[in-house]
Amino acid sequence: MKDESKYLAPAVDTAARVLEFLSRYRTSQSTLSEIASALEVPKSTCLRVLMTLSRHGLVSYSEDSKRYSLGFFAVVLGARAEEGHSAINRARPFMTEIVEHSGLTAALVQRVSDDRLMYVAKSDGAAISTVHVSVGNRFPILQVSYGKWYVAFADAEQREAMVPAVLPTTATRLTPDRDTYLAECDALDPHGVLVSRGEYAPGVLAVSIPLVDHRGDLEGVVVALGFSDSFEDDELDPVRSMMQSIAMRCNAHVTAG
Repeated sequence: MKDESKYLAPAVDTAARVLEFLSRYRTSQSTLSEIASALEVPKSTCLRVLMTLSRHGLVSYSEDSKRYSLGFFAVVLGARAEEGHSAINRARPFMTEIVEHSGLTAALVQRVSDDRLMYVAKSDGAAISTVHVSVGNRFPILQVSYGKWYVAFADAEQREAMVPAVLPTTATRLTPDRDTYLAECDALDPHGVLVSRGEYAPGVLAVSIPLVDHRGDLEGVVVALGFSDSFEDDELDPVRSMMQSIAMRCNAHVTAG
């Protein structure tokens, strides 16, 4: 594999990392010291980068709190990026359908690093049983049920890198078993639905389907989110049927199995 590090411009790389850091929900408002420490760059370098980003409207600074956050132009860039994002454009009508028919929150999940997924788009539901998420939230692939879709679509080499011999413990996976986990991933169907209760966060219901592109590659995962206690097993049937219908329609070009 070609070494791309020699082509990196250090200042641009730092600026990109600053924007990524501020895009996260928990660090969306951070001090200079917090940013410099997290990115492991000198405070003087970090300050110059922040001031440059601020000049271009990509970062804003509050004199009152002494904290930085994303600026107005980052909002513009995000809106333009979303307009041209093929997966979001494909998923948006289905997310709207989920919200209108179930009241649950719908989200599009994509892989953003070797071991992390992220909410890249959402449509908030209005039902009292819904769960609200933030675009930009990241979480480990192996600690959410819909991470199984990414393992299911991975080749053998990718699986070896993604799935360790001992899986991390989750709320419902108290005895990590790699073989069982991989078997569950192999059983998934592009026209099917994956339901989990409390696998990542206690009390959270997740009903997910894959979004597959024309090449047969996983483009993202569409998930409906709600509070698990609000649904008895039979009350899940309408949600499961709705998601099954969406999976059949959005992945009609894919041959199952």
